[in-house]
Amino acid sequence: MSTLQSLERTVVDSGGVSPEMAAEDNGGEEEQPVDGVEQDLVIGPWQITMRWSSAVTGGPTELTIKPAATTSSDATTRGITVSTLRAIPLTQLSREARAISSAVSRAQGGDALAEAIVFMARRIGQEVQANPRPGRAGRSDEFFALVAAVYSWYVDSGYSDPVRQLADACDCKWRVAANWVRLAREKDLLAPAVERRAGGLLTERALRILESVDYGISHEPTVAPTSSAAPPPPARSISPVGGNEQG
Repeated sequence: MSTLQSLERTVVDSGGVSPEMAAEDNGGEEEQPVDGVEQDLVIGPWQITMRWSSAVTGGPTELTIKPAATTSSDATTRGITVSTLRAIPLTQLSREARAISSAVSRAQGGDALAEAIVFMARRIGQEVQANPRPGRAGRSDEFFALVAAVYSWYVDSGYSDPVRQLADACDCKWRVAANWVRLAREKDLLAPAVERRAGGLLTERALRILESVDYGISHEPTVAPTSSAAPPPPARSISPVGGNEQG
C-alpha cells in the first residue's frame, strides 16, 4: 500500500518571480505566476505537487504527479495506481492550505485593517446593546452592511465557519449571526452563496453604504451577481480589514 513519505509546504508569491525566471522554469514559455499555497509530497515512487490559489476555499486548483527524483524507472512501470491516489490526504492538506492562506492574508493585511474589522464588530454590538429588540421596523441597512463586511472578511480569510467567527466577534449566538447574514443577503448586501457554501462577496450596494461613512475598508474587483435587471456591475470582496442581536 502506498504511504506518505514526505511533505513540504510553500507559500507562493508571484511578486518575487520575474517573467524571465517563470519562462525559464516553464521550458521557455512565459507563464504568469499565481500567488497561493503549494504542497509537495512523496507517496511511494511518486512526487505529488498541489497548488491552491490565493483565495483558498476548497481543494487544489492544480495537481501534478511525476516520478520522484530518486525513483528508479522500474518502480514506476505500473504507472499511477488507485492506491497512490487514495493515499493523498486531500482533506487534511486542503484544511492546512486554508489555514496557511488565512494566516498569510491576516499578516499581509496589517494592523490597521484588522482594527477596522474589530471596530465594525464593536459597532454592531453597541447597536444591539442600545436596541436589543428593534421591533417590526428592524435594523438599518448600515447595520447589515457592517454584518456583511465582517462576515465577508472571515470568508476571504479562509475560515471554515465564518458565521461562528462573526458570532464570536459580536458576542452573540450562532443562530443570531446566521439570521443577520441571511437578512444581509435578502437586502442585497451580500451576493448569493453557491451550493450551500459560504459566500462572502459584498455587493455594490453594500460598498456604497460602507464607503459613505468611511469605515476604512479596502476592496478588489470581483465578479458577483446583483439584483438589477440591467447588466450587473462587478461586486467586490473586501481585503482583510478590521455585531449582538436577539432578532
